[in-house]
Amino acid sequence: MTDNDRITNPWQPTDRSHTPTTLMEPITDPSGWTREELEASQAYLYRLSDAEITEIVDAVARVEEHAPDLQDIRREDFSLPVFGSVLEDLREEVINGRGFVFLRGLPTEGRSLYQMAAAFWGVGRHFGRAVSQNHKGHLLGHVRDLGAEITSATGRGYNSASKLGFHADSCDMFGLSVIRTAKSGGQHRMCSSVTVHNEMLKRAPELVEELAFRFYRSRRGELPPGETDPWTRQPVFSVTDGYFAARGASSTIARSQGMPGVPDLTPGQKEAIKLYNDISAEIAMDVDFEPGDMSFVQNYVTLHSRTRYEDWPDADRKRHLLRLWMSFDGARPVHEDIVRDHSQGIMEEGTVLHAPLEAA
Repeated sequence: MTDNDRITNPWQPTDRSHTPTTLMEPITDPSGWTREELEASQAYLYRLSDAEITEIVDAVARVEEHAPDLQDIRREDFSLPVFGSVLEDLREEVINGRGFVFLRGLPTEGRSLYQMAAAFWGVGRHFGRAVSQNHKGHLLGHVRDLGAEITSATGRGYNSASKLGFHADSCDMFGLSVIRTAKSGGQHRMCSSVTVHNEMLKRAPELVEELAFRFYRSRRGELPPGETDPWTRQPVFSVTDGYFAARGASSTIARSQGMPGVPDLTPGQKEAIKLYNDISAEIAMDVDFEPGDMSFVQNYVTLHSRTRYEDWPDADRKRHLLRLWMSFDGARPVHEDIVRDHSQGIMEEGTVLHAPLEAA
């Protein structure tokens, strides 16, 4: 028995029971977790065994032998004879259970960037289908500080060291893979948007109703083919066929203000957005990343944020995370506005899909 196999795996699935949701009523759902329960149990953390690590490493070696581009690696190319069935169950937990899972234990020492990216891509293919993260068609994202600020007109959080507000990415689920962490800061924070909703309902039910409005959101200069408006519309809270979904209420809404055709936020909407973000920060759980960690998170029941960070001066030590945006292709009912914007990720006329191994 090795050291990895001696470490207890804290992973515990939920019962995945679904109680149909009605807008403006308390939500009972396994995704309505609290910081206190998960900090105590770490039930969201799946520690890889040595046998599972070996399966992943062997799968990477097989695809590396043929040196395919990452986007050409299919689920069947990344066969995991034993761990594959575990991943099927973890995917079910992300979609119909707690809403997220962290995998820990994959070694990074001595592994090339391609090998780490291929492991992440291959495991990710067992969760969903990669979609474009920007107008460049990036299927694999690189979360690195490229000197931009989130407050700029087209700024994106993944290429800055900025503090990020609580938000949900523009896809069904996202994945992160940790290559290196920052010198200081960059704390990953998460909360259940179901729990935020229920807490708002206790404190100010009238403000919950405000968040059912189809808010205008900036497209950040990335216009899909055939679209001319620089904004799109989505509610923060919605219920579709008895399934709840939440979106973030931060920068994209604020940046739409002043755009042609966008009305000013009402006092009630501003108050609701503030309470939503205040409660998110109040109840959030901090997660300490370790190199080799992978996380897979459903965006409709979970919000995430990040503290500002200071990076290492040496290029080969700088904070570096890989990111996937994924579709689960209708596995859970979602509001039609969200499906429209999330089914293919961010695409413009002429966008070519690819999975770059370097940040660009």
